[in-house]
Formats: sequence, C-alpha cells, structure tokens
Amino acid sequence: MIGTLADAPPPSRRAAIAAMVLLRWALVQLRPDRGEGLDGINEHAWLYSTSWRPLLAIACHHGFIVVPAFPSRYRRRAEEAPLENLCGLWAVGHSTLYRYLDKGRRQLVDLFAEPSATGEQRLEMRRQAQVALATLPAPSDGWPDWHRTQAQAALMAGAVTDGIWHLWQAGDTPAVFGALQRYGTEAAGSPETDALLAAMDAQTSWTTRQRFELALRRAHLWRYRHDNALEDEALRRALRLADELADPLCLGIAHASIGRFHETRDRDRAFACYEESVEHLRRVIGQADHPDREQAVQEYAVCIVRLAWLHLRRNNPRAKALLDQVQQLDQEHALPGDIVGPLEQTWGEYWRCVGDANRALEHKHKALIVYERLGDQRAVLNTYRNLSLIYGEARNFERALDYGQRVINAARSVVVEPEVLAGTHGNLGVAYFYQGDLDRAIEEYQSVLDIEQAAGLRAHLGMAHYNLAEAYYKRFQRTGDPDDEARGDRHAAAAARVSAEDNAPGLEASVRSLKQGVLGAGEGPDRLIPAEYAAHFEEMADIQRLRTSLAVPQGAAQQARTHLAIARAYLAIAAKEREAALALAGRHGLAEDFSAELEALRQTFARELTREQRLAQDWSSRGDDLLGSERRQAVLAHVLAQGSINKSTYAEVASVSLATASKHLGLLAERGLLVQTGKGPSTKYRLADGS
Repeated sequence: MIGTLADAPPPSRRAAIAAMVLLRWALVQLRPDRGEGLDGINEHAWLYSTSWRPLLAIACHHGFIVVPAFPSRYRRRAEEAPLENLCGLWAVGHSTLYRYLDKGRRQLVDLFAEPSATGEQRLEMRRQAQVALATLPAPSDGWPDWHRTQAQAALMAGAVTDGIWHLWQAGDTPAVFGALQRYGTEAAGSPETDALLAAMDAQTSWTTRQRFELALRRAHLWRYRHDNALEDEALRRALRLADELADPLCLGIAHASIGRFHETRDRDRAFACYEESVEHLRRVIGQADHPDREQAVQEYAVCIVRLAWLHLRRNNPRAKALLDQVQQLDQEHALPGDIVGPLEQTWGEYWRCVGDANRALEHKHKALIVYERLGDQRAVLNTYRNLSLIYGEARNFERALDYGQRVINAARSVVVEPEVLAGTHGNLGVAYFYQGDLDRAIEEYQSVLDIEQAAGLRAHLGMAHYNLAEAYYKRFQRTGDPDDEARGDRHAAAAARVSAEDNAPGLEASVRSLKQGVLGAGEGPDRLIPAEYAAHFEEMADIQRLRTSLAVPQGAAQQARTHLAIARAYLAIAAKEREAALALAGRHGLAEDFSAELEALRQTFARELTREQRLAQDWSSRGDDLLGSERRQAVLAHVLAQGSINKSTYAEVASVSLATASKHLGLLAERGLLVQTGKGPSTKYRLADGS
C-alpha cells in the first residue's frame, strides 16, 4: 500500500491512509459474492441475507459504509447510530448484532493471519490505493511523470514490483519491459509479478508487438523459476507472434531467445537457432534507413557473443574471430552495458581456455563492474560463478571458495538459475579437488549431476561425470578402495558417452587419457568398461551397487528386495532397447517387419513371470472389486503359504465379517480363482491353478 501511495500523501499521514486503504480492501474480501468495492450492495443482501451481516455490521460500525434508508422496512431516528439502525433493520437484539460484529472481526483476523497475500490480492490492494490517490491533489507535473519518478525510486530501493506497477500506470511500456529484463531475478520471486503481467496482457489496447515483448519477458521469468515447460511455451508464443508480425527483427529476437533456451539442453539446436537469428537480423542491418537498425545491430551483437560462447564450450578457436567482430561493432556503435558485460564475460572465458589466467580475471572483473553498475543481479551471480572457477584454477582457493559461496548463499533468498547453481557447485568441487579434499569435491560434483538431471540440463553433465571419475581415481590412488576405481570407470564411461553426444571432442579426448594420466596405468575407460555402461549408465551403476550389497550378510527379506531392484533395473534396460528398436523401425517404415519379433519378446516376458506374479495379476483383474490391494495380497499370500483357506481364516486375514467372508469366497470360486473342497465345517478353498 505504501509503495503504491509513495510520496503522494504527506509523510505524517501516509501510514494512516495506507492502513485505511488496506482495511477497505480487507472488507471487500469479505463480500459473499466476491464483488469489487463496497458499493452496489443490493436490497436483498441488506435485508434478508444473513451471510452479508458480519461484513455490513463491521463496515457500517467503522464508517466504511453508510446504512441506506429502507422506510418500508424500518423508520430510523435522526442521528441514530449505525448499530442501532441495523438492529431495527434486521429486527434483532443487541446481543445478536454484536455476534455479527465479532464474526466480522474474526473473518478479518483470519484474512490478515494468512502468511502472504496472493498476486491477485496484491493487485487489488493497489487498485484500492489508486482510488485513494485520486482523492489527493494532483502533482504539478501530472500523474504519468509522477509515476515515472516513483518507479525510479522504487527500483533503486529494490521494490521491483512497486516500480513495475508505477511504470505501467505511467503508460511507459518499454520501461516496463526494461525493468523486467534488468530485475528479472527479483521479479521472479514475487507472487505479484504474474498477476501484473496477466493484467497487462488482458488490455485490449495492446499491440501484437507489445504482446510479443511480454511473451519474451514471461519466458525469462519461467527460466529464473526453473520451469522448463512454461518457459518453452512462452518462447513458442513469442515466435508465433513474431511470425504474425512478419517482422525480421522480432523473428531474430525470438530465434535467439529459443537458442538461449537450448544452450544447456541441445547445443546443436542452439547453434541452428542463433544462425537463423543472425540471418533475420542481417536483413534489418542491411537497410541503412530501417528505423530498427540500431536495435538489430545490438541483437546481432548478442547473438555473436552467444555463438562465441558455444564455440568455447567445444574448444573451437573460431570464438576469437567472433569476439573481435563484436569488439569492432562496439567501437562503431557504442554498444550498451547489457551487451558489453557479456562481451567482457566471454573474453574472460576465451583467455581462461587459452590458459592466460591474468587476462581472464581482468575481463571477468570488467564484466562484474558493468553488471553491478546495471544492477543486474543474475549476471553478477553468474560472474561470481566464473570468478570462482578461474581463481580455483589459479590455485587461489580462498577467493575461489568465497565467490562460489556468494552464489550458494544468494540461492537461499533469491531465485538462481539451475545452470548457474550447477556451475557453481562444479567450481567449488574443482577448488576442493585441488586442495586435496576429495570427499567434499565428490559431494559438490554429485550436486552438479543432481541439479542438471532435475532441471533437464546437459551443459555441465559431461564435465561433472569427468570430474567425478577423476576424483574417484584420485581417491582410489590414495586409499586403494576398489569401489572407487569402479565408480571412476563408470563415470568416465558416462563422460565419454555425453561428450560424444554433445559433439565435444576436447572433453572426449581428455576422457580417453584420464585413467592413465591419474593412475599411470590402464588403457582408458573406453577399453576397460563394458559398452553397456556407456549405453545404460544409471541402470548398470545401480546393478553394480546392488550386486555389491548382496555380498554383505543381510536378512532374507532384504536380499529379496535387492534381487527385485536388480530385476527392475534390467527391465528398464529392456524397455529402453525395445523403444529404440520401435523408433528406428518407425522412422524407416519397417514396423510391420518386426511384429513376429515383438510378439516373441512379449511371450518371453510372459513365460518368465513367476507363478505368484501370474496369480497376482489374475486376482487383481478379477477380484479387485472385492478387496483392496493390501488385503487381496494378504489373502493370496496365505493361500500360497498354507495351500488353502477356510471361512473363518479369510474373515481374519481380510478383516471382514463371517457373512462377508462366505460371500467373497463364493464369488472367488465362481470367477475361477478358488476351488471349493469339502462340505460343512471342513469346507476349504484352494487355488484354481491345480496346485
């Protein structure tokens, strides 16, 4: 409320006005019909509906609503108090009225006791405050300029949603998009942002170009929130709107944004998207009199920087030529800070890859200065991550851990993108590794795998497996534990597979010589490990771990569970191979040619089912309406163990009455699941499969 009112009320009255507006908003929330405002309450609500009375009692008592006159119902006295008026209007005594009043107060308390307001509620609060603003004297420079001034002050103070709301009220749409771009991390953490953007999108006066820009900003917010599906959906909408506009600048921006999305998921597709973007942007740059030429130059520079970054990830020296090109554009067009920052960042990465740590640090710190001046917290955290890596490689472990820990600490209070968080854990692992703390290094590297797999990313996957392999080999060298060598082999195989899939020849070559380089023996992970580890790393790793656990004495139940877990892992491998065969046959139109093989596979699977599994399937399909899963399994287990079951035992095992037990046993026999033997007290039921 205070953020909306800003400096419009006198300082001495600001808090009081904000509190009154907040109370008015809260009273509106008590309306049974969920309507807006405290006006327009109809006669039926006033006279006959008891659900309205708590709201009406408290609102009238405190002067938020004036009791209207209903002379046909009650003739009030002059200067009659609101509560007396309501007593006469509703024909109730004072005790009843005070119960309504207390109920209204309790409803208000419950509302204010909620941990936080929803985005829609916050937006409605602002609308109520805006009504209060309209009653105050207008600023000398007009409300739009006043809103711009308040927005600037709010953004500088870190009140991002206040700032965005004021920019929206000022009608400054480009500034709204700029604020969402610059303060995206903070905006993503606010529940009000989505409600604000939805309200903006609902405006019928907005153009297709504005909706295109809004879709891009929404995609950024979903990226900060780690929601891949909604980010992808927003980007697709932006591309559809760009196609609708048939604007090469918008098409270039949309393809570049989609390329950014795929950088950590599918680098080949990211390359293709950036190249498509460059083609569209060149069409605009080639027209000297095009009104959007300068913006196209800037977007083009962004694309080239991202392409250079991707080339560096593949150890491709072409990155330098691309960076030199952007450096020339900066000299000709004086590129803004939000482009110069990534340029310096990428130069730093180039010099790190070349092996010049001093020049790498120089460029990284230049980038950090730019980002801090812009107030771009996301970019600042990303630069901390990179500085952590370079200082670690330079053996300045104190600063490496310091910069990495800054990112980890920030992630506790603000939204940090998963690729930034994963990279930071990897850099901390490198620092611990160089310090000889292999246990903590392995812990950090494992965090990288966990984050990447949870977020569906691949950017650090190969390197994380490589680092884990190296750390396990080092620990094997130190302790002689053969399990560490086996773990190193498995992660090395996975690193080789990922690097081949991601077209990263530099990493692939390093993996091949890793074991020999660390241990001084062996022929590399690709020759020491069965190919199944590379094709099905997770499943084979689980099988190896489970097989190892079977060597340790344990109870029969635990051994059975372990064998079942191994069986599930092999089934997962079989399912993957089957799906791969079907996909390949489908692509080449050969599906019908393999019908016999697929049927043979199905029969093999059915033949290998145990008797208990077949019985469980039969009982589940034909007896599911009689007993729940747990009780059904208990009955079947008893029959399998004892050979038969009678009525009293069935009632005990299934927790039913004797009458219900008799009915169930008769139905199970009718359905062919059990066979009755004997008569009278000696009646028993055995399984119908002849055993």
